[in-house]
Amino acid sequence: MFNLKYSAVTFAVCVALTGCNDGSGFTSTRSSEETPVQTVVNDSAQRNMVGDTGSKVEAILADGTDDSPAGEQVENLIDGKAGTKFLAFDSKATVIFSAVKEYELKGYNFISAADEPNRDPKNWVVYGSNDKQDWIEIDSRADEVFESRGSMRSFSIENEQAFQYFKFEMVHAGTDSYGSNILQLAELQLMVVSDVPLVEFIATNVTPAVDELVVFKDESLVNPTSWQWTFEGGTPQTSNERSPLVKFSSLGAKSVTLIAANDKGESTLIKEDYIRVWDEQQPWAGFENPSVTFIKNKPEHAGQKALERVFPDLEAVIQEISLKIAKRLFNNVTEINTFESVKFTTDLYDFPAAKGGSDKHMELMFDLNHIASLEGQGDEAIRREVLGVLWHELTHGYNNTPKTGSYEAGNDYHTYLESLANFIRIEAGFYEHARPNIAWVKDHNEDAYNQTAFFLEWVVNTNKSIDFIKRFNASANELDKWDFDLAFKHIFGADRGIEVVFAEYIAYLKDEKGITAPFPTPVAGFKNIAILESVIVNTNATHIGIWGEGPDKLVDNNINNKFNALIEAPWWVAEYAPDLLPIAQINSVHTDFVLAQATKVSKYSIATAKDNAIRFPSSWDMYGSNDGEQWTLLDSQEFSNLPELSATYTFDVANTAEYIHYRIDFHNTRTGEAVGGDSGRLIQIGEIALWSEE
Repeated sequence: MFNLKYSAVTFAVCVALTGCNDGSGFTSTRSSEETPVQTVVNDSAQRNMVGDTGSKVEAILADGTDDSPAGEQVENLIDGKAGTKFLAFDSKATVIFSAVKEYELKGYNFISAADEPNRDPKNWVVYGSNDKQDWIEIDSRADEVFESRGSMRSFSIENEQAFQYFKFEMVHAGTDSYGSNILQLAELQLMVVSDVPLVEFIATNVTPAVDELVVFKDESLVNPTSWQWTFEGGTPQTSNERSPLVKFSSLGAKSVTLIAANDKGESTLIKEDYIRVWDEQQPWAGFENPSVTFIKNKPEHAGQKALERVFPDLEAVIQEISLKIAKRLFNNVTEINTFESVKFTTDLYDFPAAKGGSDKHMELMFDLNHIASLEGQGDEAIRREVLGVLWHELTHGYNNTPKTGSYEAGNDYHTYLESLANFIRIEAGFYEHARPNIAWVKDHNEDAYNQTAFFLEWVVNTNKSIDFIKRFNASANELDKWDFDLAFKHIFGADRGIEVVFAEYIAYLKDEKGITAPFPTPVAGFKNIAILESVIVNTNATHIGIWGEGPDKLVDNNINNKFNALIEAPWWVAEYAPDLLPIAQINSVHTDFVLAQATKVSKYSIATAKDNAIRFPSSWDMYGSNDGEQWTLLDSQEFSNLPELSATYTFDVANTAEYIHYRIDFHNTRTGEAVGGDSGRLIQIGEIALWSEE
């Protein structure tokens, strides 16, 4: 007998204290479905036999390597969860699977793990044996590649010999990005011809009204001859018919179980929350609140007392937020992911708060010292801190999860989960403290928690004719392969992918908010050669490189990272940066650029930083040279007015020659506060660009 358990929706499986950090220290992780266990190949019903009771798996690791880390042992290969993995601290590993009896192996499946593609198996040999001594090769593969994280590769083999033991000798794809030699694999499935039923069933209606009749139909393979059904909340509750007729008298999610048998044995399929009984006139009637339990490890701590004072009925608060989140993400109760429980634990931690468990059974952990530290700010500060975290994290309990991808910062999967959760927090009014930090970013993956969350808010506000968030959340279920571009095209049409919509948002930031890119304004038809890695930049002046404001900031392509050089030392240098004294005795600040080869520069730009406009040079001269000794004047500029902050000023160069050396000699003769006397005299620049024709 073997058992299968399917969920009607995809739920998240998470490792405690990994992943999401929304500023509160909370965490979230990727989701994984129960892995496929049966298929039909050439009209032959096959099943994955690794889950048979009594099956075993072991790993033989290379001499001198450590054991697999906790939680990543070889048993994870056959646990039916693509979200767990087996990891070996070596470039190769041998895995031996012991079946409960002899089988003719017809194929096998590998599912890649969630990180580091170079850890995937690349080359391997498969052997069969009946005594674990004499091994016969039955398959080998070379140069295999997994398309993505969590993807399954299936391998059919021509084999008519039965074996009880199967050995996989695997070698990884190469050294990973951390310089480590590691092999990993999420799941191993061994496919054999089934002699017991492969259970499957369907229903004529999975979202019936109360007391509406539903016909269940067995679609099991391998000729079942008897059936045993169990219907949660159904009438009848059990049946031995092949196609029973059932009705449900109460609202909510219902699970269905079928045990199908033949003369060779029986197998079981459980579909959790398969039936969603609802009332079309009251689309949220029957919503099941998550159960809430509390673990108070320090009941007398000041933080615990403050929490209970501010939230005398925290269970009701959690359940109220849960329903509001569900309504924001879905149209009715039949669509939601059934989020079952929250365990709220308070103790002394080395983090303010964190999330563990799974997204179906969530554990929220709060540090009591952190709560107590907010006492001085008043009860409202405690309330907003806890509520903000709850809105973000409870969203993870309900939102749909993309069918493809892995939880890694900087990719679409991670950005979807965290930006959606923080958008919900923004809309609830508990993230306003971050609004002043809205900034230009190069793409939607650069800052999921902040910039992408506010981008989603803009999309919602500018597309009032549709409920974007509901459709965005639904796209994770509707698209077999998911990313932002496919989701946006799915919602807005083929000509409005993520790049188009995000570019419109960036234009809005510039035109409506005055927020511009941190790099110098580009010049059409020209490239900035100053940012090439081969370029050397130096100065004759004492600069504030010790505070991260050295000449390297002139060419880091970010005008917000500034260069500061001293012509006269201000009073604070002696107090806060005495190692800079005595400063170089100069009348002007040279910024010298040494190129790898002589290049013609036709234009140049000087960008201001985001503060201290009075430190911007009042005049400058630009020179070119091929030996660093003899200099040719190329341009001179006077800049008597104070410049705009975070602005780019571009100038033409009367230059027909190619030079290796370029120098800009800056002066600052401005007067006023922060210039002259004890306040010193400085040259401050955000960025310099040297433009060469493309």
